Amino acid sequence: MKHFTYGSILVILLLTAIALFPSASAENNTTPMDPDFDWIYADYIAGPKDMSMYNKPLVVESVPTLSERTARLYPGMEVMDQSIVYKSHDYELDTAKSTMNQIALKFSDESAEGSSITGIRNTARVQIPYVQPLSGYFTWYWEQDTTVYHNVTIHNFGPVSASGRVIFTSLEDQASASTSFSNLAPNTSTTVTIPFQIVGSQSSVGIKPMALAVIVDPYDTITWAGTLPYTGVERYNNDASHLSDPDGGDNLETSDLYHFPFNEGYIVVLKAGEAGDNTSTPLSTAQKINGYVNETMTYTETYDYLLYAASDLKVIDSSYTGVCDEYATLDVSFSRALGIPTRFLGITWVNESGQSFGHAIAENWDSHRWVHSDPTWVAFDNPQIYKSGNNTHMFLKKYTDADDSRFTEDVTGDGLLRYEDMINQSLGELPEYN
Repeated sequence: MKHFTYGSILVILLLTAIALFPSASAENNTTPMDPDFDWIYADYIAGPKDMSMYNKPLVVESVPTLSERTARLYPGMEVMDQSIVYKSHDYELDTAKSTMNQIALKFSDESAEGSSITGIRNTARVQIPYVQPLSGYFTWYWEQDTTVYHNVTIHNFGPVSASGRVIFTSLEDQASASTSFSNLAPNTSTTVTIPFQIVGSQSSVGIKPMALAVIVDPYDTITWAGTLPYTGVERYNNDASHLSDPDGGDNLETSDLYHFPFNEGYIVVLKAGEAGDNTSTPLSTAQKINGYVNETMTYTETYDYLLYAASDLKVIDSSYTGVCDEYATLDVSFSRALGIPTRFLGITWVNESGQSFGHAIAENWDSHRWVHSDPTWVAFDNPQIYKSGNNTHMFLKKYTDADDSRFTEDVTGDGLLRYEDMINQSLGELPEYN
């Protein structure tokens, strides 16, 4: 929560006066019940608490993997070949060719001599058609129940023409897809496209280690097999038949406060994948992110954090420090990055002494309802937690469309936004909170 007035010096003086004379807050003519009252002007910051003992138990689902039966329903998909041993290789990231959701990699040059070619089924001397990848474009940001494409350029270093398959594998899901190549002449290259289907019922959201293999005929010789240095991240599908946003996409937007899936937001998506890893429902993903944010953040009241809202990248670059709105920002950013429509809310209430308190929270959409999430208090799906402390008049506002250039009196592009840089919408005293 941030304290705002028309001058930073006045803010500091006002906070000091309130701390010394708490009864003065009762003189405030503006209360959280008034529609125009904004949570950022409340008398006090709510502060951090641990209310996790009041949460419902976190439901941990078993992580599904692709079965032979399910694979038959998706032509081109196959269960991972457990006989392939994936090793690490040297790579070079081609930043000039990488895009928003594809990573371009150059593979290290290797020769057949001295390599670990496996899979030959006879002991006769044969001429091995040694094939390895030279480069590839790998889609790393996956959406459930869609098809992603990986383009791989392979080269035949062997003495004879080669035919075979290039296999892409999601190691965690034990799911593979392959594309065939044929009659690849010695010392020539070709590019193949591998369509990989993200089967939502047979996978979970979060981090997805990726691997690649090349197998050549006629002995199913594995001439190259390696893990990729960049992991994929799987998210929920937001189309009309899956987890669509009830506000038409407003609660999935990126902005100057939230950065994904753009190139600068790769770290945000990767951290989001870690925060919600191995969960299979929006509710369980959101609850895991709530706990992850609380464990990762350090509550720190400094001038910048009290006056501004820091962006997700700013929070990460600042070693995960801030107050309640930085906690809420990460909750919103990580949840949205994994495809959960999420909104940033300011909440105010009045305690028994008539003092007003301000706080920042989030709400996650689970396809049926908005679910309360307060990572600063480690409170989840319990909007009555504020009322249980004998507080009244829980008043909420939604903040959207963060644009650092909207309010011209602060620095633009520094990752710190004033609340005048956002559009707010009054939600009133929502019944579930009161």
